[in-house]
Amino acid sequence: MTSSSKPARKTSKSKSKASKAAEAPAAPSNELSREAPTFQNKVIDKKALRSLVAWSYKHHGTAATSALADDLKDLGFRFATQAAVSISVDDLRVPGDKSTLLQEAEDQITATEERYRLGEITEVERHTKVIDTWTETNERLVQSVRRNFDENDPLNSVWMMANSGARGNMSQVRQLVGMRGLMANPQGEIIDLPIRTNFREGLTVTEYVISSYGARKGLVDTALRTADSGYLTRRLVDVAQDVIVREDDCGTTRSIKVAADDNGKYKSRLVGRLLAEDVVDGAGEVIATRNTEVDPPLSARIEAAGIAQVQVRSPLTCEAARSVCRKCYGWALAHNELVDLGEAVGIIAAQSIGEPGTQLTMRTFHTGGVSTAETGVVRSVVEGSVEFSAKAKVRPHRTPHGVEAQLAETDFSLTVKPSGKGKTQKLDVTAGSILFVNAGGSVPNDTILAQISSGSAVKKSVEKATKDVVCDLAGQVRYEDVIQPKEVPDRQGNITLKAQRLGRLWVFSGDVYNLPPNAMPVVQGGANVKTGEVLAESRQVSEFGGAVRLRESQGDSREVEIVTSSLTLKDCKLVATTTHSGQIWHLESKDNTRYRLNTEPGTKIANGEVIAELADDRFRTQTGGLVKFAPGLAIKKARSAKNGFEVSKGGTLLWIPQETHEINKDISLLMIEDGQWIEAGTEVVKDIFSQTAGIVTVTQKNDILREIIVRSGQLHLVSDSKVLARYTDGGGKMVNPGEEIAPGLKAEAMHMVEAVDTPEGGALLLRPVEEYAIPNEAHMPELGSVKQANGPSMGLKAVQRLAFKDGELVKSVEGVELLRTQLLLETFDTTPQMTVDVESAQDKRAKTIQRLQLTILETHLVRRDTLSDASHGSTHTEVKVADGDNIKRGDVVATVQILCKDDGVAQLPDRKDDEPIRRLIVERPSDTITVDLGGSKLSLKAGQRVVEGDDLGGGLTCPHSGQVEEVKGSSLTLRVGRPYMVSPDSILHVRDGDLVLRGDTLAQLVFERAKTGDIVQGLPRIEELLEARRPRESAVLCRKAGTIKVEQPEGEDNPTVSVNEGEELHTEYPILLGRTVMVSDGQEVKAGDLLTDGPINPHELLEVIFEDLRGPLPTMDAANQAIGRLQTALVQEVQNVYKSQGVTIDDKHLEVIVRQMTSKVRIEDAGDTTLLPGELIELRQVDQVNQAMAITGGAPAEFTPVLLGITKASLNTDSFISAASFQETTRVLTEAAIEGKSDWLRGLKENVIIGRLIPAGTGFSGFDEQLKAEALPHPDILGEENAGYRRATNLRPDYTVEMPLPQSNTAVLDDPSDTELEATRSRHGIEDRTNLAAFARPAAGEELAEEHVPDPGALEGLQEEGLLSQDS
Repeated sequence: MTSSSKPARKTSKSKSKASKAAEAPAAPSNELSREAPTFQNKVIDKKALRSLVAWSYKHHGTAATSALADDLKDLGFRFATQAAVSISVDDLRVPGDKSTLLQEAEDQITATEERYRLGEITEVERHTKVIDTWTETNERLVQSVRRNFDENDPLNSVWMMANSGARGNMSQVRQLVGMRGLMANPQGEIIDLPIRTNFREGLTVTEYVISSYGARKGLVDTALRTADSGYLTRRLVDVAQDVIVREDDCGTTRSIKVAADDNGKYKSRLVGRLLAEDVVDGAGEVIATRNTEVDPPLSARIEAAGIAQVQVRSPLTCEAARSVCRKCYGWALAHNELVDLGEAVGIIAAQSIGEPGTQLTMRTFHTGGVSTAETGVVRSVVEGSVEFSAKAKVRPHRTPHGVEAQLAETDFSLTVKPSGKGKTQKLDVTAGSILFVNAGGSVPNDTILAQISSGSAVKKSVEKATKDVVCDLAGQVRYEDVIQPKEVPDRQGNITLKAQRLGRLWVFSGDVYNLPPNAMPVVQGGANVKTGEVLAESRQVSEFGGAVRLRESQGDSREVEIVTSSLTLKDCKLVATTTHSGQIWHLESKDNTRYRLNTEPGTKIANGEVIAELADDRFRTQTGGLVKFAPGLAIKKARSAKNGFEVSKGGTLLWIPQETHEINKDISLLMIEDGQWIEAGTEVVKDIFSQTAGIVTVTQKNDILREIIVRSGQLHLVSDSKVLARYTDGGGKMVNPGEEIAPGLKAEAMHMVEAVDTPEGGALLLRPVEEYAIPNEAHMPELGSVKQANGPSMGLKAVQRLAFKDGELVKSVEGVELLRTQLLLETFDTTPQMTVDVESAQDKRAKTIQRLQLTILETHLVRRDTLSDASHGSTHTEVKVADGDNIKRGDVVATVQILCKDDGVAQLPDRKDDEPIRRLIVERPSDTITVDLGGSKLSLKAGQRVVEGDDLGGGLTCPHSGQVEEVKGSSLTLRVGRPYMVSPDSILHVRDGDLVLRGDTLAQLVFERAKTGDIVQGLPRIEELLEARRPRESAVLCRKAGTIKVEQPEGEDNPTVSVNEGEELHTEYPILLGRTVMVSDGQEVKAGDLLTDGPINPHELLEVIFEDLRGPLPTMDAANQAIGRLQTALVQEVQNVYKSQGVTIDDKHLEVIVRQMTSKVRIEDAGDTTLLPGELIELRQVDQVNQAMAITGGAPAEFTPVLLGITKASLNTDSFISAASFQETTRVLTEAAIEGKSDWLRGLKENVIIGRLIPAGTGFSGFDEQLKAEALPHPDILGEENAGYRRATNLRPDYTVEMPLPQSNTAVLDDPSDTELEATRSRHGIEDRTNLAAFARPAAGEELAEEHVPDPGALEGLQEEGLLSQDS
């Protein structure tokens, strides 16, 4: 049924269609006819209901459909009530063959574990096999559940519920009656212990805990997913909100092609599109013409005609300016009719893509393993011999399960010729298939021959993962030669050992002992040892020597202290006085000098710390004041401000007292005035009293009192201004005794003279000066010291420190300490972190007197004996010194011996030159086994390695893996061992000959997890695509078309790929380690084809294709084609993710978004245009500018197309209001203001923000004027004088918002009506169509050629009336 014969039905479509458009009702293929549907005698399930409702909606409109839906609902409920369907535990029927299936899986896994134990497969291969086995078992169980219900109980309520789509699905039913299956741990790795039970049988405790992991993860994922999905929707809405259907037909000839799938079906991909070209069938008959709407019947006819691909119009190729036209968009999916003008299709697209976001899982838990969809296993149907055809090329290949097989490199055929009767079996093998048989080999019936690849190279993106191989017995490591370990330095220069080939690591059993640091073995390699014998001994040696102190033992160790150096203050006794705040310690010397101790006995101090301070009141002042140094007194900058300045030369310090009160109070509390003389005890501010008499200075700021200063001294009123002037500069002068200060006034002592203002007039203030004599050297008490010849030493140093420097003003009411004398500790030739112990010691002569002693101790921690533990064996410890001994440097303090646990032969590890020995091994009798040969002659030699189950000859099988030690007469001695398979590129953590303990990591296997299209699952993948992120390890793309040449250099792991581009042009492509080459020798490739596996970098794809097309084609066509290829690829990729999750989204929604992402180009070279290099601008605009340049003969602009992610595209939109309301508001607005941008208010968002009618739906009609304005040529090609200033002259005043915004007092004109304009014109005597631009409204479609200059007189009149502000 073509579009022309559609029933005329008009409904109001101004309502929002976003809700319904997301998922178009799938039109059934057997389209129900116009008449009422016939009686259908079959089960009506969810699908049939959908098609029924869709048919009703299409032919009878909404009212009829809602009535039908209501009736269907009533019918359903009525019969459900009559049937009394209920659900009970008995309805959960477990299929009978579950136990058999589980047993099969168990057997397979046991066999796999056995292969791992024998070192035939790696840990990774074992894990993969286990997981795949369980996954497969689970699938088979699901089939069995289906069969069980279908055959035995089709009316089971659980089954009906899941089948009808009422609630639940197969995966949930599977967990109820099948098995719960594999679970992931919190890190997202699959636990290889599946939950074998179902909820009907009940879970064991372990299973329940594992099961809860997954359940919790599900909840968390859902919570995160809603947020992610919401944010995705917001970004999509922002990027597409201004895409509105604004014209009927853009008239473009460009189109996209829609191809049928492998079965020649289009499904619903054509429905709702308009054809871009006539569709002609094989006989040359036209099925449909250009611009025909494709409805389901037409789609079916195109399919029937066997047409492989159709060119259709699409939003991707629409040429409407900044919008989409009706014909390119096609049907609005809400009501299957051509979309209306003014429909906001951008928002509908954004919501359609964003809404299913929540349904997309963050990650599906299925790692590893070959996805069964891509490969089919083929078994032999006859017994016979295998032959390959002549073009067969195969190479050895190891499957993920560790099976040795062959990989087909070319397409060829394989035949099985029967050995007896039967037909020859022929099989077509495609490149990439895996063969499990060899040419010329014979195969029994029902054997797996091959895994045939589906031919299309499924882009398997892979991720690197690692797995540790953990040792499960202690012993010595030996490599097999085949591994060929190679040292690989990393960026930091650390060397790692990597295996180059597949091979085994062996661990040969033995008892391994860890030796403590600095322990030396006492036994020779190969010596026989008995239980209890000493294997190794470690000695603790004194570093410096000295007097020994043995401490009481604490816990399982005791301390031995050796005093290497000590210092005693001989002439000072240590006195403690107890105060309420604790004990204070003093040192008192014979001449009654007292020192306050800054530390306490029992503490530790470091170099340069203060031990004690002289208790001395001679340098304490009464109040604050000013410090002056007399000539001769010198200080040096001390280290810390806390301790002040060290005196380097003694002398006299002068002190001029003054009392400073720091006050922050209101000025109303002041009780005296500035400059007044007061007596001691005067209240200066409420509750604050002066302590000295003198002149007051008040400092205030903003009516708040800051400071009150009282300067004491003698006050002399002086009227002579010259005398006053002499003492005003520089804050006063020092005057010596006997000097004349003023006529008739002599100084009797040393004074500081200052001129002051008092309420009585000018005066001189003679301030008193106090002198303090500071000695050159500080007093030092007598010391006695003991020191070892080469040990650390220490001393004391007395230092005088001044708290203030010359000229410093001390603001204080209380007095201060001017000089402090301190005793400092000095340690020499020691480590910076060395500390000294402070102790109190008895005087040797007078036992009652305590002296202060400083000691440097060397401490040794000696452990107790330990009985046998797993890794150290038994130890025996002996202390070799006694309390009070004096020992020399190098004397032994204690020894620790490691004792043997079992009889055996001791062996030392292989070691490099002077590497310390950290472990040794004892081979016990239990580490070897003897095999009785019973007289058979064997060809085994000592040193050969055998694996359990190997045939030794003479009908003997090997009972245990290991190494042959010796063959003697009729017996064979085996050293028990355990092989571990490691894969190429594994990182080896142990070297050949190393000793390992149980639980040590031997190696780290590096493997690739095959990720089928959707492991970067769901939302994150969609986001990656739409944000156009660059993948980490992207695939290598071919840059120019040509023929492939693949070579495998000798000794290199990686093949080299080069492309022969003709005329002796070769391009070589570097292939990174671990990359799979996706092309074969001699294959033809185009630019942009994949050479290796991995995710595609969309930016690189665009660049490669554009560069390739740029030569033969004009830049514009090259850009269009390159963008076109990228767009199709992007739409396809996003669709793949949604399809893999079972979500259907119409292509056109994605196309609208992708169009927005690819609409801009970057200017490379501006030519003669006014564009800027590096500017992002729409392709259409550049095209217009370049066309104009072609006319004027200027150089066109050069550009390259760019792909922007949705966030970037939103921020680069033309409307700064929309961009600012999305993200980075400040940056966007600042840039807009600096550039003086205008916002043309084209989209929905900008209009909503400033509160206007949106230009969509019913508000669309007011938009026509603006569309006409946009039809003008690009502003850059108007006259020279207004080039680059983009202002559409025929817009009404409120259609633009210009930055920067006007001042607040600017008059804002509401849009005046014509009559109002007329009235204003006549009032001011302005003729119609004067030069006043503000009042002239251009006729539709008319262009204003010259610039309008307003008439000054008319402007003044307007300003008087207040219609226009003065500054405009």
